Amino acid sequence: MNEPLSFLSAWLLGFLGSVHCMGMCGGIVGALSLNTKGPSMAIHLSYHLGRIFTYASLGFMAGLIGLWLASTHSYAGQVLRVLSGVMLVLMGGYILGRTHLLMWFEKRGSFIWRKVQPLSKGLLPVRSPKHGLMLGLIWGLLPCGLIYSTLSWSLVAANPLHSAGLMAMFGLGNLPALLSFAAFAQQLNRFKQTPWVRFSLASLIMAFGAWTIAAPWLN
Repeated sequence: MNEPLSFLSAWLLGFLGSVHCMGMCGGIVGALSLNTKGPSMAIHLSYHLGRIFTYASLGFMAGLIGLWLASTHSYAGQVLRVLSGVMLVLMGGYILGRTHLLMWFEKRGSFIWRKVQPLSKGLLPVRSPKHGLMLGLIWGLLPCGLIYSTLSWSLVAANPLHSAGLMAMFGLGNLPALLSFAAFAQQLNRFKQTPWVRFSLASLIMAFGAWTIAAPWLN
């Protein structure tokens, strides 16, 4: 898989997963609007910059782990690819309401979240882009099955910079929905609850998962 294609895939995964992101982070973005005492757009952009930077940092670490595993275990790449594909399929099933296995991963991630979440309380109300950036850095660690699925996908790249880029593109993919959430919350909520929308987006994410698993045997 070449880099331009994989970066586009990561962006599409973030964009298609916006249905889930609005459920997980939409309330945070709405609360950010209510707790803002400074220039609203600058604060929102700085918040998302911090969030995406955290995603990229997690991707960089995943790339290091993937590189180490690939260099020490000959079959690590194939195993990681299958696991990441399964995670994406589970994510699609989660959006459809057919499986809740990803909630197990979210609960495991909540251990870290409980440690860092109190740090955000001192940043509200947000009075400056600097505080928005710091809040985004913290909230990027919010337990989320979609983030974990994408992170496992970036692990397969086994390249720290490439993996960081994948996670950054994922964050940019869900940026439009989250930026517009505060202004169009009700309309977006009705849209994302439409059965055909949920089915279409979940099916595409599951297709990403199936492609991730099958790609080595299709070449």
